[in-house]
Amino acid sequence: MDFLDTNVLVYAVSRRADDLAKAEAARRLIQLGGQFISLQVLQEFYRVAVHPRKLNYTHDEVVILCEGWRKCFTVLEPTLTLFDESLAICARYQISYFDACILAAAKQLGCSTVYSEDLNDGQTYDGLRVVNPFIGL
Repeated sequence: MDFLDTNVLVYAVSRRADDLAKAEAARRLIQLGGQFISLQVLQEFYRVAVHPRKLNYTHDEVVILCEGWRKCFTVLEPTLTLFDESLAICARYQISYFDACILAAAKQLGCSTVYSEDLNDGQTYDGLRVVNPFIGL
């Protein structure tokens, strides 16, 4: 089972010429059903998508995109258990809190793979293998 980090969703809808290869890779990676994200991923996606120097979508456009992501993926909502596990992962691997939240969510969902360009490609964190689908693009 796969967990998708924010950058996969961002590239999938990017209209920037510089992101063309990554956009195609992200779209190939996304399946209709069977993949997971967290509320954090949706929140980060919203922030990047409306930012005028990033994707520059309107609020209404991003709301529609987020509604689509919610239908496409299982979304994990935050809990105190997730917070505690995130803190433990943060300390164990000396990574940022928000990266640890991604790993904790994937672990809680029973995923085996996390697709992300923000973590070390090929590294295993508590049984979760990280794959950067954008290496070499």
